[in-house]
Amino acid sequence: MQKKDANRARRPSLRDILARRIETGDLQPGSQLASERELSEECGMTRVTVREALQQLETEGLVYRMNRRGWFVAARRLDYDPVEDAGFMRNVSRQGRTPKTETLLKEKLQASPWLASHLGVRVGTAVFRLQRRRCIDERPVLIEDIFLIAQRYPGLLKADLDGSLSEVLAQRYGVRTHRSRIVLTSTALLGPQADALWVASGTPGLLLTRTARDSHGQVVEFDQEYWRHDVLNIALTTSISGE
Repeated sequence: MQKKDANRARRPSLRDILARRIETGDLQPGSQLASERELSEECGMTRVTVREALQQLETEGLVYRMNRRGWFVAARRLDYDPVEDAGFMRNVSRQGRTPKTETLLKEKLQASPWLASHLGVRVGTAVFRLQRRRCIDERPVLIEDIFLIAQRYPGLLKADLDGSLSEVLAQRYGVRTHRSRIVLTSTALLGPQADALWVASGTPGLLLTRTARDSHGQVVEFDQEYWRHDVLNIALTTSISGE
């Protein structure tokens, strides 16, 4: 009886089996795993046990789940340096990945007290709002809401915004970001954000809030980015000068 229990204890867990297959390249990034039901039948485990193993791998950033689509092997995380803030399209491309931007909404509205405080304008000032979904290798990774002072960018909503907004602002309006204030906080992806990223409502996320200013200190844009929690690898590059 004790020997049987010892053999059972030495049996690798489903988490270990899948992690090993990912590590060796047997399961490639982007490939879809067998369904929870199929894994349950194949391994002789309950679906609860299978789900726990997959959730552990998801926490470790090795797999990810998309609603009504199943589980997939995750690619390596995207390196992101807030100090450099290179821009999504450029940063993804230079790491050998394929970026994609989809504009979901373009509208003109009046600034609320909350929005006016972030843009440095009066309440009721005309503001453009852009909502975009951004993908890496066809995987949706973030949904963003961008707010800009309408008077500063006439005709912006007619432009093609499925790319680098920074380039559009620089080329069409001569406006460039000189410095940005970035705040990172943990959050939950709810409602529209969760639906746009194909995840269940309540899935952990990362909220990146950015206020970009030009060389004169005027606000270029204010935006909120809702990232999947398992996408970014945040690393800061700093220099230390002696006294």
